[in-house]
Amino acid sequence: MEQAFSPAFLRRESFATVRIAFPSIHPENAAVPGILPHTELMLWMLSIFRLRREPPQPREIPVLLLKAAVFGLAVGPFLSLFVLAITSPAEIRGFLVSPVSILGGAMTGAVFSLAFFICSGLGNAYLAPLICDYPSGIVQTIYTVFNMVSSTMALIIASALVSFLSGGRIRIVFPYLWQVFGINGIIALVLASVIGAFAKLRRQVEEAQVKMREKDVETARAQGRALQSQINPHFFFNTLNTISALIDDDPAAAKRTIGRLADMFRYTFGCTDGEAVPLERELQFVRDYLSIEQARFRRRLQIELPEGPLPDIRVPGLVLQPLVENAVKYGIATRIEGGTVEVRVDGGKVMVRNTPGEDDRLEPSNLFRPGHALENVRARLRLFTGQAEPLHVSSTAAWTEFSFETPK
Repeated sequence: MEQAFSPAFLRRESFATVRIAFPSIHPENAAVPGILPHTELMLWMLSIFRLRREPPQPREIPVLLLKAAVFGLAVGPFLSLFVLAITSPAEIRGFLVSPVSILGGAMTGAVFSLAFFICSGLGNAYLAPLICDYPSGIVQTIYTVFNMVSSTMALIIASALVSFLSGGRIRIVFPYLWQVFGINGIIALVLASVIGAFAKLRRQVEEAQVKMREKDVETARAQGRALQSQINPHFFFNTLNTISALIDDDPAAAKRTIGRLADMFRYTFGCTDGEAVPLERELQFVRDYLSIEQARFRRRLQIELPEGPLPDIRVPGLVLQPLVENAVKYGIATRIEGGTVEVRVDGGKVMVRNTPGEDDRLEPSNLFRPGHALENVRARLRLFTGQAEPLHVSSTAAWTEFSFETPK
Protein backbone atom coordinates (compact mmCIF):
# COMPACT_ATOMS: atom_id res chain seq x y z
CA MET A 1 0.00 0.00 0.00
CA GLU A 2 2.95 2.31 0.74
CA GLN A 3 4.24 1.77 -2.77
CA ALA A 4 0.95 3.12 -4.19
CA PHE A 5 1.82 6.59 -2.85
CA SER A 6 5.54 6.58 -3.72
CA PRO A 7 6.82 9.11 -6.30
CA ALA A 8 8.08 6.30 -8.52
CA PHE A 9 4.65 4.67 -8.57
CA LEU A 10 2.93 8.00 -9.29
CA ARG A 11 5.35 8.67 -12.14
CA ARG A 12 4.76 5.23 -13.72
CA GLU A 13 0.99 5.59 -13.26
CA SER A 14 1.01 9.05 -14.82
CA PHE A 15 2.96 7.83 -17.84
CA ALA A 16 0.47 5.01 -18.43
CA THR A 17 -2.48 7.39 -18.07
CA VAL A 18 -0.98 10.00 -20.38
CA ARG A 19 -0.33 7.45 -23.10
CA ILE A 20 -4.01 6.47 -23.01
CA ALA A 21 -5.49 9.96 -22.69
CA PHE A 22 -3.06 11.82 -24.99
CA PRO A 23 -1.47 9.28 -27.35
CA SER A 24 0.04 12.03 -29.53
CA ILE A 25 2.05 13.51 -26.60
CA HIS A 26 4.77 11.55 -24.86
CA PRO A 27 5.59 12.67 -21.32
CA GLU A 28 9.13 11.41 -21.81
CA ASN A 29 9.60 14.45 -24.08
CA ALA A 30 8.48 16.92 -21.41
CA ALA A 31 11.99 18.28 -20.95
CA VAL A 32 12.61 18.75 -24.67
CA PRO A 33 12.79 22.43 -25.74
CA GLY A 34 9.60 23.60 -27.39
CA ILE A 35 7.36 21.53 -25.11
CA LEU A 36 5.24 23.45 -22.57
CA PRO A 37 6.77 23.62 -19.07
CA HIS A 38 5.53 21.08 -16.57
CA THR A 39 3.77 19.16 -19.33
CA GLU A 40 4.15 15.87 -17.48
CA LEU A 41 2.48 17.16 -14.31
CA MET A 42 -0.26 18.88 -16.30
CA LEU A 43 -1.11 15.75 -18.27
CA TRP A 44 -1.04 13.64 -15.11
CA MET A 45 -3.47 16.07 -13.48
CA LEU A 46 -5.79 16.36 -16.48
CA SER A 47 -6.02 12.57 -16.84
CA ILE A 48 -8.86 12.62 -14.26
CA PHE A 49 -11.11 13.74 -17.13
CA ARG A 50 -10.40 10.58 -19.11
CA LEU A 51 -13.62 8.71 -19.80
CA ARG A 52 -13.78 5.34 -18.08
CA ARG A 53 -15.63 2.25 -19.25
CA GLU A 54 -15.59 0.68 -15.80
CA PRO A 55 -15.36 1.88 -12.19
CA PRO A 56 -11.86 2.50 -10.80
CA GLN A 57 -10.26 -0.09 -8.58
CA PRO A 58 -10.11 0.77 -4.85
CA ARG A 59 -6.33 1.22 -5.01
CA GLU A 60 -6.77 3.82 -7.79
CA ILE A 61 -9.14 6.08 -5.82
CA PRO A 62 -6.49 7.78 -3.63
CA VAL A 63 -4.47 8.72 -6.71
CA LEU A 64 -7.60 10.02 -8.46
CA LEU A 65 -8.53 12.13 -5.43
CA LEU A 66 -4.98 13.51 -5.34
CA LYS A 67 -5.26 14.49 -9.00
CA ALA A 68 -8.59 16.22 -8.38
CA ALA A 69 -7.14 18.12 -5.41
CA VAL A 70 -4.06 19.23 -7.40
CA PHE A 71 -6.28 20.33 -10.26
CA GLY A 72 -8.42 22.37 -7.86
CA LEU A 73 -5.38 23.95 -6.22
CA ALA A 74 -4.06 24.96 -9.66
CA VAL A 75 -7.23 26.48 -11.10
CA GLY A 76 -8.77 27.78 -7.86
CA PRO A 77 -6.99 31.17 -7.84
CA PHE A 78 -7.83 31.78 -11.50
CA LEU A 79 -11.48 30.97 -10.93
CA SER A 80 -11.49 33.30 -7.94
CA LEU A 81 -10.10 36.07 -10.14
CA PHE A 82 -12.76 35.34 -12.75
CA VAL A 83 -15.53 35.57 -10.15
CA LEU A 84 -14.08 38.80 -8.73
CA ALA A 85 -13.86 40.28 -12.23
CA ILE A 86 -17.58 39.75 -12.63
CA THR A 87 -18.83 40.60 -9.15
CA SER A 88 -16.23 42.97 -7.56
CA PRO A 89 -13.61 44.23 -10.01
CA ALA A 90 -12.25 46.68 -7.44
CA GLU A 91 -11.06 43.82 -5.21
CA ILE A 92 -8.87 42.18 -7.84
CA ARG A 93 -5.76 44.18 -6.90
CA GLY A 94 -6.11 43.32 -3.22
CA PHE A 95 -6.54 39.64 -4.11
CA LEU A 96 -3.38 39.56 -6.21
CA VAL A 97 -1.17 41.08 -3.51
CA SER A 98 -2.57 38.95 -0.68
CA PRO A 99 -1.00 35.47 -0.29
CA VAL A 100 -3.79 34.58 2.10
CA SER A 101 -6.40 35.39 -0.53
CA ILE A 102 -4.56 33.37 -3.17
CA LEU A 103 -4.24 30.46 -0.73
CA GLY A 104 -7.94 30.75 0.06
CA GLY A 105 -8.73 30.64 -3.66
CA ALA A 106 -6.56 27.56 -4.09
CA MET A 107 -8.22 25.89 -1.09
CA THR A 108 -11.66 26.77 -2.45
CA GLY A 109 -10.74 25.30 -5.85
CA ALA A 110 -9.47 22.08 -4.27
CA VAL A 111 -12.65 21.65 -2.21
CA PHE A 112 -14.92 22.27 -5.21
CA SER A 113 -12.83 20.02 -7.44
CA LEU A 114 -12.97 17.16 -4.94
CA ALA A 115 -16.70 17.64 -4.34
CA PHE A 116 -17.53 17.54 -8.04
CA PHE A 117 -15.18 14.66 -8.73
CA ILE A 118 -16.63 12.53 -5.92
CA CYS A 119 -20.29 13.35 -6.56
CA SER A 120 -20.29 13.46 -10.37
CA GLY A 121 -17.05 11.88 -11.61
CA LEU A 122 -16.97 8.78 -9.44
CA GLY A 123 -20.76 8.69 -9.40
CA ASN A 124 -20.90 8.41 -13.20
CA ALA A 125 -18.15 5.78 -13.20
CA TYR A 126 -20.06 3.54 -10.79
CA LEU A 127 -23.43 4.28 -12.41
CA ALA A 128 -22.39 3.24 -15.93
CA PRO A 129 -22.24 -0.56 -15.38
CA LEU A 130 -25.64 -0.53 -13.66
CA ILE A 131 -27.50 0.97 -16.63
CA CYS A 132 -25.44 -0.29 -19.58
CA ASP A 133 -28.20 -2.72 -20.62
CA TYR A 134 -30.97 -0.12 -20.58
CA PRO A 135 -32.26 1.50 -23.82
CA SER A 136 -30.13 4.47 -24.95
CA GLY A 137 -32.92 7.00 -24.37
CA ILE A 138 -33.35 5.92 -20.76
CA VAL A 139 -29.57 5.89 -20.24
CA GLN A 140 -29.25 9.50 -21.46
CA THR A 141 -32.13 10.60 -19.24
CA ILE A 142 -30.60 8.89 -16.21
CA TYR A 143 -27.23 10.54 -16.84
CA THR A 144 -28.83 13.98 -17.28
CA VAL A 145 -30.88 13.86 -14.08
CA PHE A 146 -28.08 12.22 -12.09
CA ASN A 147 -25.59 14.92 -13.06
CA MET A 148 -28.10 17.68 -12.31
CA VAL A 149 -28.64 16.32 -8.80
CA SER A 150 -24.99 15.40 -8.16
CA SER A 151 -23.75 18.81 -9.35
CA THR A 152 -26.19 20.64 -7.10
CA MET A 153 -25.20 18.41 -4.20
CA ALA A 154 -21.51 19.07 -4.93
CA LEU A 155 -22.16 22.84 -4.83
CA ILE A 156 -23.93 22.57 -1.48
CA ILE A 157 -21.25 20.34 0.07
CA ALA A 158 -18.35 22.41 -1.27
CA SER A 159 -19.89 25.73 -0.16
CA ALA A 160 -20.46 24.39 3.36
CA LEU A 161 -16.92 22.96 3.59
CA VAL A 162 -15.29 26.19 2.37
CA SER A 163 -17.22 28.20 4.94
CA PHE A 164 -16.29 25.71 7.68
CA LEU A 165 -12.59 25.48 6.76
CA SER A 166 -12.22 29.27 6.51
CA GLY A 167 -13.89 29.84 9.85
CA GLY A 168 -16.73 31.71 8.21
CA ARG A 169 -14.47 34.26 6.48
CA ILE A 170 -15.37 32.86 3.04
CA ARG A 171 -19.04 32.54 2.27
CA ILE A 172 -20.27 31.36 -1.10
CA VAL A 173 -23.90 32.02 -1.86
CA PHE A 174 -25.74 30.71 -4.91
CA PRO A 175 -29.20 32.25 -5.44
CA TYR A 176 -32.04 29.73 -5.39
CA LEU A 177 -29.60 26.84 -4.82
CA TRP A 178 -31.87 25.01 -2.38
CA GLN A 179 -34.88 25.54 -4.61
CA VAL A 180 -32.94 24.07 -7.55
CA PHE A 181 -31.83 21.18 -5.37
CA GLY A 182 -35.44 20.54 -4.32
CA ILE A 183 -36.67 20.58 -7.93
CA ASN A 184 -33.85 18.25 -8.98
CA GLY A 185 -34.72 15.95 -6.10
CA ILE A 186 -38.35 15.79 -7.21
CA ILE A 187 -37.28 15.06 -10.78
CA ALA A 188 -34.93 12.36 -9.51
CA LEU A 189 -37.70 10.74 -7.46
CA VAL A 190 -40.04 10.72 -10.46
CA LEU A 191 -37.30 9.30 -12.67
CA ALA A 192 -36.44 6.68 -10.04
CA SER A 193 -40.10 5.63 -9.98
CA VAL A 194 -40.17 5.34 -13.78
CA ILE A 195 -36.90 3.41 -13.86
CA GLY A 196 -38.16 1.15 -11.06
CA ALA A 197 -41.31 0.41 -13.06
CA PHE A 198 -39.19 -0.27 -16.15
CA ALA A 199 -36.88 -2.58 -14.20
CA LYS A 200 -39.88 -4.43 -12.75
CA LEU A 201 -41.43 -4.80 -16.21
CA ARG A 202 -38.11 -6.00 -17.59
CA ARG A 203 -37.78 -8.56 -14.79
CA GLN A 204 -41.31 -9.79 -15.50
CA VAL A 205 -40.50 -10.14 -19.21
CA GLU A 206 -37.32 -12.10 -18.39
CA GLU A 207 -39.25 -14.36 -16.03
CA ALA A 208 -41.88 -14.93 -18.73
CA GLN A 209 -39.12 -15.79 -21.22
CA VAL A 210 -37.62 -18.26 -18.76
CA LYS A 211 -41.01 -19.89 -18.28
CA MET A 212 -41.49 -20.07 -22.06
CA ARG A 213 -38.10 -21.73 -22.46
CA GLU A 214 -38.95 -24.18 -19.70
CA LYS A 215 -42.23 -24.88 -21.44
CA ASP A 216 -40.39 -25.50 -24.71
CA VAL A 217 -38.08 -27.92 -22.92
CA GLU A 218 -41.05 -29.75 -21.44
CA THR A 219 -42.68 -29.83 -24.88
CA ALA A 220 -39.52 -31.34 -26.37
CA ARG A 221 -39.42 -33.93 -23.62
CA ALA A 222 -43.09 -34.74 -24.12
CA GLN A 223 -42.52 -35.19 -27.83
CA GLY A 224 -39.52 -37.36 -27.04
CA ARG A 225 -41.71 -39.57 -24.89
CA ALA A 226 -44.32 -39.60 -27.65
CA LEU A 227 -41.73 -40.66 -30.20
CA GLN A 228 -40.47 -43.37 -27.87
CA SER A 229 -44.00 -44.71 -27.61
CA GLN A 230 -44.44 -44.57 -31.39
CA ILE A 231 -41.74 -47.09 -32.29
CA ASN A 232 -43.28 -48.92 -35.17
CA PRO A 233 -45.12 -52.00 -33.87
CA HIS A 234 -44.56 -53.57 -37.27
CA PHE A 235 -40.82 -53.51 -36.60
CA PHE A 236 -41.36 -55.37 -33.33
CA PHE A 237 -43.55 -58.01 -34.92
CA ASN A 238 -41.25 -58.35 -37.94
CA THR A 239 -38.32 -58.84 -35.57
CA LEU A 240 -40.21 -61.59 -33.71
CA ASN A 241 -40.99 -63.27 -37.06
CA THR A 242 -37.30 -63.00 -38.03
CA ILE A 243 -36.27 -64.56 -34.73
CA SER A 244 -38.84 -67.30 -35.18
CA ALA A 245 -37.46 -68.13 -38.63
CA LEU A 246 -33.85 -68.12 -37.38
CA ILE A 247 -34.43 -70.42 -34.42
CA ASP A 248 -34.35 -73.56 -36.58
CA ASP A 249 -31.95 -72.36 -39.30
CA ASP A 250 -29.45 -70.38 -37.23
CA PRO A 251 -30.04 -70.51 -33.45
CA ALA A 252 -26.91 -68.44 -32.77
CA ALA A 253 -28.16 -65.64 -35.05
CA ALA A 254 -31.56 -65.79 -33.36
CA LYS A 255 -29.87 -65.42 -29.97
CA ARG A 256 -27.84 -62.42 -31.19
CA THR A 257 -30.99 -60.79 -32.59
CA ILE A 258 -32.81 -61.19 -29.28
CA GLY A 259 -29.84 -59.56 -27.49
CA ARG A 260 -29.81 -56.61 -29.88
CA LEU A 261 -33.57 -56.20 -29.54
CA ALA A 262 -33.18 -56.10 -25.75
CA ASP A 263 -30.42 -53.47 -26.08
CA MET A 264 -32.64 -51.37 -28.32
CA PHE A 265 -35.57 -51.36 -25.93
CA ARG A 266 -33.25 -50.63 -23.03
CA TYR A 267 -31.99 -47.56 -24.95
CA THR A 268 -35.50 -46.38 -25.80
CA PHE A 269 -36.55 -46.54 -22.15
CA GLY A 270 -33.48 -44.43 -21.28
CA CYS A 271 -34.60 -41.74 -23.75
CA THR A 272 -37.99 -41.15 -22.19
CA ASP A 273 -36.96 -37.81 -20.67
CA GLY A 274 -36.42 -36.28 -24.13
CA GLU A 275 -32.84 -35.14 -23.36
CA ALA A 276 -30.18 -34.90 -26.06
CA VAL A 277 -27.76 -37.81 -26.25
CA PRO A 278 -24.25 -38.21 -27.71
CA LEU A 279 -24.28 -38.96 -31.43
CA GLU A 280 -22.21 -42.10 -30.81
CA ARG A 281 -24.97 -43.63 -28.64
CA GLU A 282 -27.62 -42.81 -31.22
CA LEU A 283 -25.53 -44.42 -33.96
CA GLN A 284 -25.04 -47.54 -31.86
CA PHE A 285 -28.80 -47.80 -31.56
CA VAL A 286 -29.10 -47.45 -35.35
CA ARG A 287 -26.37 -50.08 -35.78
CA ASP A 288 -28.33 -52.56 -33.64
CA TYR A 289 -31.52 -51.77 -35.53
CA LEU A 290 -29.90 -52.30 -38.95
CA SER A 291 -28.26 -55.55 -37.86
CA ILE A 292 -31.73 -56.89 -37.01
CA GLU A 293 -33.12 -55.67 -40.32
CA GLN A 294 -30.16 -57.25 -42.10
CA ALA A 295 -31.04 -60.59 -40.52
CA ARG A 296 -34.45 -60.09 -42.07
CA PHE A 297 -33.46 -58.82 -45.54
CA ARG A 298 -30.08 -60.59 -45.69
CA ARG A 299 -28.17 -59.68 -48.87
CA ARG A 300 -30.84 -57.28 -50.03
CA LEU A 301 -29.74 -54.76 -47.37
CA GLN A 302 -26.30 -53.17 -47.63
CA ILE A 303 -25.23 -50.97 -44.70
CA GLU A 304 -22.66 -48.14 -44.59
CA LEU A 305 -22.08 -46.48 -41.23
CA PRO A 306 -19.39 -44.04 -40.00
CA GLU A 307 -16.17 -45.61 -38.81
CA GLY A 308 -13.64 -44.15 -36.41
CA PRO A 309 -14.03 -41.26 -33.95
CA LEU A 310 -17.18 -39.17 -34.22
CA PRO A 311 -17.59 -35.43 -33.56
CA ASP A 312 -18.50 -34.53 -29.99
CA ILE A 313 -22.06 -33.46 -30.75
CA ARG A 314 -25.43 -34.27 -29.25
CA VAL A 315 -28.72 -35.03 -30.95
CA PRO A 316 -32.25 -35.67 -29.68
CA GLY A 317 -32.66 -39.28 -28.57
CA LEU A 318 -34.42 -41.56 -31.08
CA VAL A 319 -34.08 -39.05 -33.93
CA LEU A 320 -32.03 -41.20 -36.32
CA GLN A 321 -33.88 -44.52 -36.06
CA PRO A 322 -37.12 -43.24 -37.66
CA LEU A 323 -35.09 -41.81 -40.57
CA VAL A 324 -33.22 -45.09 -41.01
CA GLU A 325 -36.44 -47.08 -40.66
CA ASN A 326 -38.03 -44.91 -43.34
CA ALA A 327 -34.99 -45.58 -45.59
CA VAL A 328 -35.35 -49.34 -45.10
CA LYS A 329 -39.09 -49.29 -45.64
CA TYR A 330 -39.10 -47.24 -48.86
CA GLY A 331 -35.59 -47.85 -50.21
CA ILE A 332 -35.10 -51.56 -49.52
CA ALA A 333 -38.39 -53.34 -48.90
CA THR A 334 -39.95 -52.07 -52.15
CA ARG A 335 -37.01 -53.24 -54.31
CA ILE A 336 -36.56 -56.90 -55.23
CA GLU A 337 -32.81 -56.45 -55.55
CA GLY A 338 -32.64 -54.41 -52.35
CA GLY A 339 -30.30 -51.47 -51.90
CA THR A 340 -28.07 -49.53 -49.55
CA VAL A 341 -28.74 -47.53 -46.40
CA GLU A 342 -25.97 -45.12 -45.44
CA VAL A 343 -25.48 -42.83 -42.44
CA ARG A 344 -22.90 -40.06 -42.87
CA VAL A 345 -21.59 -37.43 -40.47
CA ASP A 346 -19.84 -34.33 -41.78
CA GLY A 347 -18.96 -31.97 -38.95
CA GLY A 348 -22.27 -31.04 -37.39
CA LYS A 349 -24.32 -32.34 -40.34
CA VAL A 350 -25.95 -35.76 -40.10
CA MET A 351 -27.24 -37.46 -43.28
CA VAL A 352 -29.30 -40.62 -43.83
CA ARG A 353 -29.24 -41.92 -47.41
CA ASN A 354 -30.92 -44.80 -49.14
CA THR A 355 -31.23 -46.21 -52.63
CA PRO A 356 -34.39 -44.68 -54.18
CA GLY A 357 -37.37 -46.98 -53.94
CA GLU A 358 -39.79 -48.00 -56.65
CA ASP A 359 -42.39 -45.53 -55.35
CA ASP A 360 -40.24 -42.78 -53.84
CA ARG A 361 -42.69 -39.92 -53.31
CA LEU A 362 -40.97 -37.03 -51.56
CA GLU A 363 -43.79 -34.53 -51.41
CA PRO A 364 -44.04 -33.00 -47.90
CA SER A 365 -47.71 -33.99 -47.73
CA ASN A 366 -46.67 -37.64 -48.07
CA LEU A 367 -43.63 -37.51 -45.82
CA PHE A 368 -44.78 -35.34 -42.92
CA ARG A 369 -48.25 -36.52 -42.07
CA PRO A 370 -49.73 -35.71 -38.63
CA GLY A 371 -48.85 -38.46 -36.18
CA HIS A 372 -46.22 -39.89 -38.53
CA ALA A 373 -42.75 -40.56 -37.16
CA LEU A 374 -41.07 -38.23 -39.69
CA GLU A 375 -43.34 -35.34 -38.68
CA ASN A 376 -42.50 -36.08 -35.05
CA VAL A 377 -38.78 -36.02 -35.86
CA ARG A 378 -39.12 -32.72 -37.71
CA ALA A 379 -41.05 -31.13 -34.83
CA ARG A 380 -38.43 -32.25 -32.30
CA LEU A 381 -35.59 -30.96 -34.49
CA ARG A 382 -37.35 -27.59 -34.68
CA LEU A 383 -37.25 -27.33 -30.91
CA PHE A 384 -33.70 -28.64 -30.73
CA THR A 385 -32.14 -26.44 -33.47
CA GLY A 386 -34.48 -23.42 -33.43
CA GLN A 387 -34.81 -23.65 -37.22
CA ALA A 388 -38.14 -23.42 -39.01
CA GLU A 389 -37.25 -26.27 -41.40
CA PRO A 390 -34.44 -28.30 -39.80
CA LEU A 391 -35.04 -31.56 -41.71
CA HIS A 392 -33.92 -31.30 -45.34
CA VAL A 393 -34.97 -33.79 -48.02
CA SER A 394 -33.26 -34.21 -51.38
CA SER A 395 -33.15 -36.84 -54.09
CA THR A 396 -30.98 -37.78 -57.05
CA ALA A 397 -30.93 -40.75 -59.35
CA ALA A 398 -28.58 -42.51 -56.93
CA TRP A 399 -29.78 -41.39 -53.49
CA THR A 400 -32.67 -40.17 -51.40
CA GLU A 401 -31.31 -38.17 -48.49
CA PHE A 402 -32.66 -36.82 -45.20
CA SER A 403 -30.27 -34.48 -43.37
CA PHE A 404 -30.12 -32.02 -40.47
CA GLU A 405 -27.48 -29.90 -38.77
CA THR A 406 -26.88 -29.80 -35.03
CA PRO A 407 -26.48 -26.45 -33.24
CA LYS A 408 -22.89 -25.25 -32.83
